[in-house]
Amino acid sequence: MEFGFLSVIPSILAIVLALATKNVFLALFASLLVGNFMLSGYSLMGMLEGTKNMIVGVFSSSSSTSIIIILLTLGGMFYLIEKAGGLKGFTALMIKKRSVVKSRVGAELFTWLIGVLVFIDGTLSVMITGSISRPLTRAFGISPEKTAWIVHSTATPMSILIPIAAYGPYIASFIEAQGIENPTAQMVRGIGFNFYCIFAVVGVAAFILLRKDFGPMKKAEAAYMASDPCVGPDADESCADGDPDKAKFLLIPMVVMIVVTVAYLFYSGHGSLMGGDAETGLIFGIAAGALYLIVAMAVEKLGSVMDNIGAFFQGCGNMMDIVAIMVFAYALSNLLGELGTAAYLSEALIRFINPAVFTAIAFLFTCVISFSTGSSAGTIAIMMPILLPMALALNVNIPMIVGAIAGGAVFGDHTSPISDTTIMSCSSTGCDVVSHVKTQLPYSLCFAGGALVLYLVLGFML
Repeated sequence: MEFGFLSVIPSILAIVLALATKNVFLALFASLLVGNFMLSGYSLMGMLEGTKNMIVGVFSSSSSTSIIIILLTLGGMFYLIEKAGGLKGFTALMIKKRSVVKSRVGAELFTWLIGVLVFIDGTLSVMITGSISRPLTRAFGISPEKTAWIVHSTATPMSILIPIAAYGPYIASFIEAQGIENPTAQMVRGIGFNFYCIFAVVGVAAFILLRKDFGPMKKAEAAYMASDPCVGPDADESCADGDPDKAKFLLIPMVVMIVVTVAYLFYSGHGSLMGGDAETGLIFGIAAGALYLIVAMAVEKLGSVMDNIGAFFQGCGNMMDIVAIMVFAYALSNLLGELGTAAYLSEALIRFINPAVFTAIAFLFTCVISFSTGSSAGTIAIMMPILLPMALALNVNIPMIVGAIAGGAVFGDHTSPISDTTIMSCSSTGCDVVSHVKTQLPYSLCFAGGALVLYLVLGFML
């Protein structure tokens, strides 16, 4: 059954309700009901049954279930870290005199640097970067909104800008499928045309160094600094009342997690880091880090082994609200696939065939589709097979269209409240999902606007 424009209604409803009510769970649930009402032929019972089946169906996907397990276990591990004094200890260690991080700007740049360096996988990066930086940025009065923005705007772009990262082979496979010669070389050249991601990574660093905030972000920063007497521009070691020696309860489990994760990536990829199973590796890594904490805390008489196991599961339970949102977001993504939302939106692009403006329009429509679906990988999978043959027929520069599609896909990943990395960025930094979307959106629109202008200019030049 063709739904046409109606297929867009559930995603629009989810976004509007999320921003209006500030309740993402309610927004996602309402959109699921409306979408299943349409799929069931406008039957009330069919709507209820379809919604239930779609939610349960999320767990039939190994990838979705793995992400949910990652969220739960990471919550458990960080509850143990907090209980052991690792968060306060790490903060005290980092902001004491002669330490690496001495200022608010230093804390923000430290977060940015981690996001740049952990580029293997967007999901892995947002979880690791957010988890490490969260206690440090709080000590310097940096709001969860700004921390989430820095984490989110470096993690996913870097995973798509580095050719050896997960997205590189993924994009090259779609180029090869169209019979285009040297797909890897075309993918690498396309990186230079991925203006949105380049602007996002460089722009975050520029705003940090210039110490400029604007829009909702400026208000969020001011409100956060005013809400706690222990945070603010002048905060230093006086706010870090933890024991620096206990920083080991954060640093060692994080190192264990990263080492085990990377080792499994090599193992599962048969010697190739990029070919490994990142999700399973991260589950094993978190489990190893949590096991270290359970034993180490018991050795230092910070609870018995059984007590610490109980604390781990208590921390897992603390993540249930985020997990519920993630389950509903995955269910909505599957719903939009059945409604044909992305296919309908992408077909509208065919009406615009002027070669000079083709790349700019392709970028704009890719942004709309990724924002509506909340999936960068899914958007790439839909748009590449549609736009690459059109680009070949119109003699449009292939690397430029590849860069435009990749950048447009990441725009939605950054700005949609139903994006998995949006939810995971908020989870790792302690930020509210709606607040993150509102504060990050003006920056993302600026970066996207700059990219759009460049595509228009280059469209007439190349």
